[in-house]
Amino acid sequence: MRPLIAALLFAALAPAAMAAFVVPRQPEPAFPRAWEQHRAVARLLARGDPVYCGGGRGDAVALSFDDGPGPYTARLLAVLRRYDAHATFFVVGNRIQYWPQLVREEAQLGGVGNHTWSHPALTRLPHWLVWLELLRTQYAVASELGWKPSLFRTPYALHSPATDAIARRLGLLEVFWDVDSRDDVPNARVRDVVRNVERGLRPGAIVELHDIHPWTLQALPAILQAISARGLRAVSVSELLALDPPAPDQRCPYAPVGAGD
Repeated sequence: MRPLIAALLFAALAPAAMAAFVVPRQPEPAFPRAWEQHRAVARLLARGDPVYCGGGRGDAVALSFDDGPGPYTARLLAVLRRYDAHATFFVVGNRIQYWPQLVREEAQLGGVGNHTWSHPALTRLPHWLVWLELLRTQYAVASELGWKPSLFRTPYALHSPATDAIARRLGLLEVFWDVDSRDDVPNARVRDVVRNVERGLRPGAIVELHDIHPWTLQALPAILQAISARGLRAVSVSELLALDPPAPDQRCPYAPVGAGD
């Protein structure tokens, strides 16, 4: 009888004892790791072509904000945190001195890209000034973050083979967009900004916004809710490229053909 009781006790207690020694499986990170993002950007940079959108095969949408930092950036970052959303901020270098802490916060909520030093039309500058515009911002960001950006967006969407070559020589992947919020229209209406973004929401989209306008701040919660309602999630550009990279010669439905900001 005693051997039988001992066997029953062992059968009852053994699973619990074994469970104590099982290492719990770590959950997959919600966003790609830094090395995965660096690898994705390097691969696309090697192709030599600008990026307009992702591959369209996942559930990620990249948010991007140009022209900051500015007086509305801090509150915009708070909205992103509230919705567990990420974005890439293409900063203007000469504005960093006024909001250096915000650049560090932007890096923690997705990433920071180069949007030139003073936001000029690069195609109207001599080549040496194009170099200077990009280099000054590279070093301004590095002085705050300890690393230089790997993404670049040209002001007004104006570029040429010469400006593209300079960006590549600096190790910068040129990023455009395929969803234009049109929030750079003077006194834009919040509902129009939201509607413009909603029309283009789909897997792999890159949305262009600006963090220097109050109506963009007001529109952001509705934009993030629309993204979630479609079963999508907001990520940074480099995260999108790691999760859902564009195929060679990828066609983006709404890639810009005119000037943006």
